[in-house]
Amino acid sequence: MTQFLNDLFSTLIRLVLIVSGLVVGGLVLLLALVMGAGLLVWSLLTGRKPVFRFAGLDPRATMAGMRARANAHAPRQQPRRPQAVEVIDIEAREVPDRRD
Repeated sequence: MTQFLNDLFSTLIRLVLIVSGLVVGGLVLLLALVMGAGLLVWSLLTGRKPVFRFAGLDPRATMAGMRARANAHAPRQQPRRPQAVEVIDIEAREVPDRRD
């Protein structure tokens, strides 16, 4: 008897979760339709065409923009210091003036 009640209870919970998921999905779809209709009515009233920003989206352009922004914020490399060179001391001598 208890196994039957457990099975019945789990089936009811599954049904409730499925129905609630369908209701939430339907509400999201309804909200999208209402917003689309509102945008259409607004564009008809104002006489302006609605701007769809994601129409014809090129994924490569988005990646290029992301790389450019990442490179702009990347830490800069420090300029390289010149390599230390060996210094050779020489003996100074005077060069006589040649005035003939």
